[in-house]
Amino acid sequence: MATDKRKPGRVTPKKSAQRPSRPKRQPLLPKRVGPFDRPDPNRPLGQVGRRPSSPAKLAVFAVVYVAAGIGSFFVLKGSLGVVIGIVFIGIGLLWTRGAATAYARQERHRADE
Repeated sequence: MATDKRKPGRVTPKKSAQRPSRPKRQPLLPKRVGPFDRPDPNRPLGQVGRRPSSPAKLAVFAVVYVAAGIGSFFVLKGSLGVVIGIVFIGIGLLWTRGAATAYARQERHRADE
């Protein structure tokens, strides 16, 4: 008669000798895939994200905002013209700061090259 008692010890089989690894295949990618070149690991990395704005464009926006702020002092009547003028001139100063920062960054980049 068979016993219902389990045998003590390991249930899963022991790990067999390690299999030899497959040889690595050389990629069979063509030189070009559609309009793109195959990635070259020795090429330097490109710029990630958008390019920074030009300082001239930022300066133009600053002048436009300051002019709109000054114009609002004379065109709009009452406290509304003063408030909008102060806000526009403040935004224009922020654009000026951005233009100065972009110009300094470009000069530093040119000096590094």
